[in-house]
Amino acid sequence: MMFEVVRTNRQQKNFAKVWEYTCSKKGWINDPYAEQGIRYNLLTPSKIPLLPNKVVGTIEFIPYDPKNPHSTVEGPSRAKFSLYDDIRKYQTRTWEIDKLCIHETFQRKGFFEGLIDIIYDHAKTYSPKYYVALIDKKLARMLKILYGFGNEQRGEAFESDESVLIPVVFDIERMMSNEMLLYYQKKCLSYEKAE
Repeated sequence: MMFEVVRTNRQQKNFAKVWEYTCSKKGWINDPYAEQGIRYNLLTPSKIPLLPNKVVGTIEFIPYDPKNPHSTVEGPSRAKFSLYDDIRKYQTRTWEIDKLCIHETFQRKGFFEGLIDIIYDHAKTYSPKYYVALIDKKLARMLKILYGFGNEQRGEAFESDESVLIPVVFDIERMMSNEMLLYYQKKCLSYEKAE
């Protein structure tokens, strides 16, 4: 999978086009783009050579601050992650995940793995301890199956006519260390088979 960090106006316009389309289709509120946010575009190669790659998904990471009036996860009608001791202890190493989507045309076509690659890239670059997010119930269930040891629901679900959002904490540091452990175990097994 390919992705890019949003740095140019053109990349931001492409990000906004996919994200805002998804918001309008799902009836979601389009929160402001965070000044300190790190945005990524998930890409698929253009079918026509020399044309730019197509943006098929988006994700934004925002440094977590429970006092931020534009927080997408914390507030009066949102989750209360700031009540948890572990989140308070590692507040400076906690990031919000927002604006996570795959355009409806590209859903169920294997692009989700690309979003995992983006999360991995962000985690390697910024070394967070936790990610916090309000995630669609179906996606939260899938992530629990895939990465159960590293994510946990914190608090009650938020229900509306359009969706059910689950407040989730991802212990990305733990997930990354387990991934490295699995990587080294695979390496050791491959060396043993070679001998």
